[in-house]
Amino acid sequence: MSKKPVGMAQRFAHVGQNQQVFELSNRIEELEEELRQVRAKPTSDTEKEELNRQLEALATQLGQQSGEHEIPFDQIKPDPDQPRTVFPPDLIQARAKSLREEGQLNPAIVLPKDGWYQLFDGELRWRSGPLAQLKTLRCVFLTQEALDKLDRTALFDRQLTTSIQAEKLHPFDLANGLVKLMVLQHPELEDQIEEIPNLLSAAVQRLKRNDKATELDSIRIADRNSQKNWLETAGLHSVEERWIFSTILDKQLNPISISSNVFPLLNLPSDLQDVIRKTGLEGSKILELKRLSPKFLEADQKTAEKIRSEITQKVLQDKLSLSQIKRLVNQIIQEQNPLPAPTSKGKRPSAVVKSIQSIQPAKIDKTHLVELRETLYAKLQEIDAVLST
Repeated sequence: MSKKPVGMAQRFAHVGQNQQVFELSNRIEELEEELRQVRAKPTSDTEKEELNRQLEALATQLGQQSGEHEIPFDQIKPDPDQPRTVFPPDLIQARAKSLREEGQLNPAIVLPKDGWYQLFDGELRWRSGPLAQLKTLRCVFLTQEALDKLDRTALFDRQLTTSIQAEKLHPFDLANGLVKLMVLQHPELEDQIEEIPNLLSAAVQRLKRNDKATELDSIRIADRNSQKNWLETAGLHSVEERWIFSTILDKQLNPISISSNVFPLLNLPSDLQDVIRKTGLEGSKILELKRLSPKFLEADQKTAEKIRSEITQKVLQDKLSLSQIKRLVNQIIQEQNPLPAPTSKGKRPSAVVKSIQSIQPAKIDKTHLVELRETLYAKLQEIDAVLST
């Protein structure tokens, strides 16, 4: 199994060396991403050679410090704390192709257990290797003692950042990862996990009313001190709101987008979670399928799940676009729960409804239409939350 057999005492003799393994692995992942970007666009041969040289040098250092070992795939299990849980088939196929054609450039990092190994870094390589006809995964070892000495909050922070930057992270994983990081950084939020999306949404709407939301695009890429100063003066009402915004901005993300497009994916029904993990279906499409719920269908849970499952299979098999899914979902809801025909004796619409009906999209420029759509979508989420209680 091992290229360089060594005793357990020798493997795990120096905690400091294992810390260096962790730090060097960080750099390897950064360089791998730089290499992917360089290969994706025209660049000089010199730049490619330099990146390859750096990758090879760091991989050599890792092997010298902890030894490299060939471990069968069935003896390796994934990291339960890995922020990424969605590995779409096309992503795995692409990495398998790379492994077949270029080989495994760098070792994965594993934590030896009793007769098996837990992945610390390299899950995509582990999932893709068998498709590339590899029998073993080349790994270096990290000890539990070294792992225990690491700051677990900082560790998860690093894993989330790497996942966001290295490969596009599915918004479902991003939503859960951000909430977990917020709670790790601020344990006081643990009792308010369910309220985090509402806290963010309310704060975003307040910033929009106060003409502060337009500043978020520049603040998200500012340095941490600038972000901290902005948070103190932005008009956020509570320390919880500042914690939530701080975590999002630190990842160079826009809280408006997170509130509108990412956090609505929290607390999905289990069947839609499975669909995401197995297929990587886009978050916007999942949110449309989420509307096929007992409340909107006016059906019991079992019936709603059956309808949602059938429509989901159609979406996947026919590769429907977002607009097609919206039309289909609206059609199903209308069939299950037809709206009553308007009558002259019916109730007059309220002032709130009238104000919404009076909006004329054709007379609004596209920039404001996008903002209006995000605002209305966020408001719908709030309405759904109230109606479901």
